Amino acid sequence: MKVGNLEAKAGEHVFGYLETAKARSGLSPDIPVHLFAGAEPGPTLLVQGAIHGAEVIGSIAILNFIQKLDPTKIKGNVIAVPVVNRAGFELGERGSRIDNKDISRLFPGKKDGSVSDQIAYVYFEEVIKQADVLVDFHAGARTAYERYVLFGAEDDPENLTELEKRRRKLVVAFGLDQAAFFPPGTFGANTAKKAIESAGVVQLTLEFGGGTGWFKNGEDNVRDAERGIWNIMKSMRMIEGEFESDGPECTVYNAGVVIWKPDVDGLFMRLKAFRDELKVGDVYAHLVDPYTGELLAEMRTPKDGIVIPSGQEWPTIGATSVGILGTIDRVEDRRTADLYVSFD
Repeated sequence: MKVGNLEAKAGEHVFGYLETAKARSGLSPDIPVHLFAGAEPGPTLLVQGAIHGAEVIGSIAILNFIQKLDPTKIKGNVIAVPVVNRAGFELGERGSRIDNKDISRLFPGKKDGSVSDQIAYVYFEEVIKQADVLVDFHAGARTAYERYVLFGAEDDPENLTELEKRRRKLVVAFGLDQAAFFPPGTFGANTAKKAIESAGVVQLTLEFGGGTGWFKNGEDNVRDAERGIWNIMKSMRMIEGEFESDGPECTVYNAGVVIWKPDVDGLFMRLKAFRDELKVGDVYAHLVDPYTGELLAEMRTPKDGIVIPSGQEWPTIGATSVGILGTIDRVEDRRTADLYVSFD
């Protein structure tokens, strides 16, 4: 198994830094990569964290996972990248201060672009394109709490592609009780995700933890994130074992209702809880002056929907979404579902 300048033979675990690009100062934000080459042939799983540098719960879960993974006992290969965006990670920031870009939005990248463009290009060509499945860990960082599996909207739910069929199974296999997709255009064109899927890679985006409850929620979320990686390996038949989950059902939401912060800054006060059902015009949250308590704005839902676990928890500054609502698209029952995928 070869990834850029790194190589592992069957049954080996190799760690090194994938060479990517250099800034004008000579800084080399090369990417730490663990290669686990299985003793038997099989599919390739890529798990990555901190492509947004401040979102670290997945990174911790990946580090816990690699301490336990024995390449001599798996079929196929695992590429584990605890931190994709080193420049952002080391400063606790979402993007890269080198060129003020978000690597996750740049795939397939540019060979002759800025530093982040070049990182995206090398990572896409050398890492992502080798994978059959990509598990991409995100979080709410310091300002929001999240807990769901996010995946791309299907072109035609009545006529699923092979990639979409695999993805449906993997979403449920991961083990959370909630999953969601955004209708096309909700948050832009998603050209990076389209590039990844065009390469034949099944992508799951995990939103785990964050916000003011990070320390309270962190331990549970790290545990469940790691649990999900093992479940994906079982689904891909890379290892054997029973699936573990939040419960027997996974509710899948069409998350097409976004509540945006108005053009005023202040302390965000959520009035609704996760799973609350709202009607159009209901007040979701208040924005208040943090020093006087004066009500600055009410944030109302533009459509009916159920609050899914995603939203701001800290004082909010600048343009941002503060909550996401959805309608139930379907409920998947793990007790009767086929959770195994094939890559023959």
